Amino acid sequence: MMTNLVFEALDRARPKRLLDTVTAIVMLLVLILLVSVGSIFSGMMFEIAESQSEKRVIQAAKHVALMPELQMFIENDAQLNTSTSLSKFIRNATETKFVIVTDAQGDILAHPDAAKVGNKIDDNLAVRALEYGRAYSRRSMEEKAGYILGSAPIINETYDIIGMVTVGFPVEDLQQVTKQYLEKTIFFIFVFLTLGLIAAILIARGVKKAIFGLEPSEIAYLFNERSALIESIHEGVIAADVVGQITLANEAALKTLNVDDKEDLKGMPLSNYFPFLETKQLLESSNRIHDKECVVNGVAVIVNAEPVEDSRGLVVSFRERREIDLIARELSQVQTYSDMLRSQTHEYSNSLHTIVGMIQIGAYDDVLSYIAEETQAHRDLVRFLTENVPDRTLSSLIIGKFMYAHEQKVEFNIDSESRMIDIPDTLDRHKLVTILGNLLQNAIDATLQTDKPHAVILSMSDFGNDLIFEIEDSGPGIGPEMAERIFEKGVSTKKGSKRGYGLYLAKKSVDTLGGEIYFDQADLGGARFEFIIPKNG
Repeated sequence: MMTNLVFEALDRARPKRLLDTVTAIVMLLVLILLVSVGSIFSGMMFEIAESQSEKRVIQAAKHVALMPELQMFIENDAQLNTSTSLSKFIRNATETKFVIVTDAQGDILAHPDAAKVGNKIDDNLAVRALEYGRAYSRRSMEEKAGYILGSAPIINETYDIIGMVTVGFPVEDLQQVTKQYLEKTIFFIFVFLTLGLIAAILIARGVKKAIFGLEPSEIAYLFNERSALIESIHEGVIAADVVGQITLANEAALKTLNVDDKEDLKGMPLSNYFPFLETKQLLESSNRIHDKECVVNGVAVIVNAEPVEDSRGLVVSFRERREIDLIARELSQVQTYSDMLRSQTHEYSNSLHTIVGMIQIGAYDDVLSYIAEETQAHRDLVRFLTENVPDRTLSSLIIGKFMYAHEQKVEFNIDSESRMIDIPDTLDRHKLVTILGNLLQNAIDATLQTDKPHAVILSMSDFGNDLIFEIEDSGPGIGPEMAERIFEKGVSTKKGSKRGYGLYLAKKSVDTLGGEIYFDQADLGGARFEFIIPKNG
C-alpha cells in the first residue's frame, strides 16, 4: 500500500508538459554535473591543503630542530628555565600550535600539557625520527583536537641524535581554509546552475518550436493517426529521405511492388523501383509529378510525387491503372445512363404536356396518333440495337446520344447496314465508350454551329478482324489550320474555356487499344471521323 502511494506521488510530481520535462532533465544533469565537479574539486583542494600542511609541519620541525637554544636545553638545560617556557618560545618562533620535545631516549622534556613532561612518548610513528634520523609527518588526536604533526630529530655538532621535536597545526585551521574554497565553489555552482536554468529553458523552447508546440502524448497520437491513415489509403504510398532512400511504405505499396515485409524496403534506393522519377533531380529542384503513367514491377500505374518541405524528402503515391480505369468506366456508364434518362425525361415531359393539351380539347384520335408517332422511332432504335448491337454498354451509349440529339433537334441516324455483334470480351469497353461517346458528342455539337439541317450519321461494322466506326455530321467541318493539331489537348473548333479534351481522349484511347483514327470531309458538308480497333489488339 505504501509503495503504491509512493509511486502515485512520484507520478503526480513528474512534469506533464514537454517544456517542464526538458527543463527539469537539463537542470538535473547540470546540478549533478556541478555537484560532482564541486565535490571532486573540494576533495582535491582538501588533499592539496593537507599535503601542503604536512610539508609545512616537517619544515617547521626541521627548523626548530636546528635552533641552538633547543640543543642547549637538551644538553644542559641552561638557557630556559622550564619546559613550558621552551614550548611557548618555540610556538612563537614557528607560529605552530603544538610543540613536543624529547631527549634521545624519548622522554618528554616539553609538552603543551605540563602533566606529560617526564613521561615516555607513546607515539610509535614519532619515535621513528629518533631511530632513523629522518623527519616524518602524520595525523594525530592531541588535547581532544586533531593535529597534523611533523617530527624531526635534533642533531648536535658531532652529528649525534640528542632528541626529537614534534610540531603541529590544528586540522581545524586546514578545514577553515578548505571551507573558504568550498564557499567559493558553492557560489560558482549557484551561478552556473542559474545559467543552466536559462539554457534549459531556451533549449526546451527550441525543442518545443521544432515540434510545432506539440506535447509527447500529442506526437504519439499523431504518429498512430498517421500510421492508420497511411494504411487506410488504397493507393501505394512510399516516403524517401533527403538522399532518396525509402523510409516508409504502406501495405498497398508492398502489394504492388510484390514485397513481403516493410523492412525489406527500408533503406533501399527509391530509384530501384521508380527509375523514371529521377529522384535526385526531384529532390534538388522540388518539382512535382502528377498523374504520370508508367510501369512498375510489370504493372501499369499512375504515379504522383510530392517533395517534402525544404527538399527534406519525397512522398510517392501510386495506384494501378486498371483500378482507375475501372472507376472511370463506371463513371462513364453512369454518365451515359444519366444523359439518356435526362434526355428521355425532358422529351417525355414535352410529349406529356402535348398529350394533356390534346386530351383537354377532346382530340382523342390525335392523341393516339401522336403517341404512335412519338414512340415509333424509339421502338425502332431499340429493336435495331437489340438485334445488331447486343452489347449493353455500347447500346446504352447510343440510345443516350440518340435521345440527346433528339432533344437538340438533331437528326440522329444509324446506317441500316450497321452491325456490332462480334466484340471481343477482352476489349476495354470503357475506352470504346470514351472514343465513340466523344466523337458523337462532338458531331452533335458541331451540327448546332451551322444553319444547315442538323444531322449525324453513325455507321458500324464488325466484319473481318477489325471493329470499324464512322461518324458524319453536317457541321462546319475542320479547317486546314486545325487539321494537324485537332487531336492535341486543349485544341478545339468550339469557343469557350475547358474545350479540346474530347478528341484528345478519343485519340489516346484509340492508341491504347492499338487502333487508328482518321478524319476527312463528310458528304453532309461537315466532318467524318473513322476509327478502327483490331479485335485481337
